[in-house]
Amino acid sequence: MMRRILLLLAAAPAGCARIEVPAEVAPIATAVAARYSVRTDLMAIGDLGAPPKWNAPGVPPLRGVRLGGQSPDPEFVKQLKPKVGKAILDPQADLTAAQKADLARLLDATFGSPAAPTVRAASAGDAAKIKLDEQFTEGRPAGKTAKEATADAVAEAAAAAAALGLDTAALARGGLLYRRWCAECHGPTGAGDGIHAVFAGPMPRDYRRGVFKFVTAFPPGVARKGELGKPRKDDLCRTIRDGLPGSMMPAFAHLTAAEVDDLASYVIHLSVRGEAEFDWIAKVIQITKDPGETDPDYSAALGEQILAQRVLIALGNWGRADANVIPVPPENTPAQADRLASAARGFRLFAGTCASCHQDYGRTQQLKFDVWGTVVQPRNLTLGVYRGGRRGEDLYARVYAGIYASTMPDSKAKAGPMESDRPDGVWDVVHFLQALADPRERMLLQQFDAGVKLD
Repeated sequence: MMRRILLLLAAAPAGCARIEVPAEVAPIATAVAARYSVRTDLMAIGDLGAPPKWNAPGVPPLRGVRLGGQSPDPEFVKQLKPKVGKAILDPQADLTAAQKADLARLLDATFGSPAAPTVRAASAGDAAKIKLDEQFTEGRPAGKTAKEATADAVAEAAAAAAALGLDTAALARGGLLYRRWCAECHGPTGAGDGIHAVFAGPMPRDYRRGVFKFVTAFPPGVARKGELGKPRKDDLCRTIRDGLPGSMMPAFAHLTAAEVDDLASYVIHLSVRGEAEFDWIAKVIQITKDPGETDPDYSAALGEQILAQRVLIALGNWGRADANVIPVPPENTPAQADRLASAARGFRLFAGTCASCHQDYGRTQQLKFDVWGTVVQPRNLTLGVYRGGRRGEDLYARVYAGIYASTMPDSKAKAGPMESDRPDGVWDVVHFLQALADPRERMLLQQFDAGVKLD
């Protein structure tokens, strides 16, 4: 059987040439020769307005735009089609054949194939060879030269890849697990377009934007481009192990800790690949269709620089996320009266900052577009069902960091000092949310504070 597979691979046309499997992972990466496909679907990059309604199951709004007159949702086509070329990019139409070929070649060289996945970030030597510092002349940290910014990015990316377990052996093992348990919903490139995705109602997570909803990471200070919405590897492991309550994402509690870790590494691999691809497409379309005064003409060498830079930046952002866990202070509510007093304060904070989106505590439908261009709705908080977990520390992370991908803002400013002897503002809101979803706690809270009106 193996001989037949190898003969078929050897006879494959040049466009689908076999990518060599590293010797240390060859025994566990057999019989998979397909390349990752290059992105052709529409990409949301700007304000899409407000959704006119929920989309038909299995047909996200941007897919409906692609279908045109065959879409089951003509309302979305009417609203979004005029935004194509502005807030929506079309790589299928806006990239030249040469640019598409360059992108496919660069992605293959950097990320390998499903049989031999890898993350080949530029080394110092690579950066010098392709003059990568030319891509760091703008937007670099204050006081840094382009060469210094490039060197920092190379070092950060290498450290992140090592810390996140993105070595070829782990990625090959994770790839096998992904194809067995995940690809049927999330698709071979992590696009959320697997064969079972159509039946899942809301589309499975599309990893290719490099952002996730339920994270316990938040960058200190002012976030750099691409930092927000990055999870820690532990966040991915928990989602794989426990699933997402209230969604179609099941728990994979039967996997060992080592298997979950390998699977999370592979998801990061797909996400870094997708994010670098997304940013490359957006940049190349911009300099081709609407170049600025300082933008150079596109060339294959420029395309190589752009992708190398985006890979370094994406990996650096993943590394910073993994190192910056949200600090969760103690609840500091030793007695029920302390907890009710905290919840009452949280009620007032909620009314001033959260109620505009969670109208009637989320019972009023208020549709929004998320960063993927899919339709979402602020959570109905009276139900007490939270996909990212309902423990106090889970809710603390949601309130503290927000949910960047769904446009929910952060409330980091309400966090208090770790050494305080009373709950901070974030814990106040969390205690209110927990009381809101419990009929007995709701009754006690309203009896405790006559100013709290929940019904």
